[in-house]
Amino acid sequence: MPSFRPARLAAASAVALGLLLLALGGCSVVDRLRPGSKASKAEDTADAEQIDVRRYLGPNYCPELRIYDGAQLMRTYERGHQGDQDFVVWQASFGKTARECLYDAQGNLTVKVGVSGRAVLGPKGGANAITVPIKIAIVKYKEALLATDRFAPSVAIPPQGSTAFTEVREVTVPSPGRARDYLIYVGFDGEDWDPMHPTGPAVAVIDEPPIQEEAPPPAAPPPPPKRTTPNELPVPAGGFVLSQ
Repeated sequence: MPSFRPARLAAASAVALGLLLLALGGCSVVDRLRPGSKASKAEDTADAEQIDVRRYLGPNYCPELRIYDGAQLMRTYERGHQGDQDFVVWQASFGKTARECLYDAQGNLTVKVGVSGRAVLGPKGGANAITVPIKIAIVKYKEALLATDRFAPSVAIPPQGSTAFTEVREVTVPSPGRARDYLIYVGFDGEDWDPMHPTGPAVAVIDEPPIQEEAPPPAAPPPPPKRTTPNELPVPAGGFVLSQ
């Protein structure tokens, strides 16, 4: 039986290693596994961006997000023509909203709020870059304003006259504890609106249900009416016929 010499083994090993390095894109296995290497740091950074440990902390609770009634649409007008539809320069409206809740080890809540919308040119508008002021407010229902975030993304409206915009913001508030009474409001920051006194419908999902009084017991049925005539058997015409 032929035997392999060390030189042949070394050559075969070198060929196999070369093929493996080519398959890995020129990056050696040692570089991938060695702590502190460029490849290791790049992979650690990618993993850190994909996995946020805050998603796995805290209760399974994320406050409801609402677009503030009266602040869902914003219009700008030419000077001196406020409220005239024929002199609208541009208007913006919200489309979709989303939120994600993250908790730290102390129980503090960070809410990632995403909003998307569209800006449209009006009769007096032209292709231009505009700033759209937006406000996010988180409140403890009927008790306190916990946090406010104001920002104004720049939106470039093309000659076609319409463009979409998307923004994601993070707002941190104290731990909700066992209470489930936080609310998130989003709206355009054109006019001052008070998240503690919303103008929209009441938040029925947070209000305590009304106390329902116990129903009274059902009334007893009325007694049968008293007979005013004596108990008499009806007599058929011709009298009774007795059969034998």
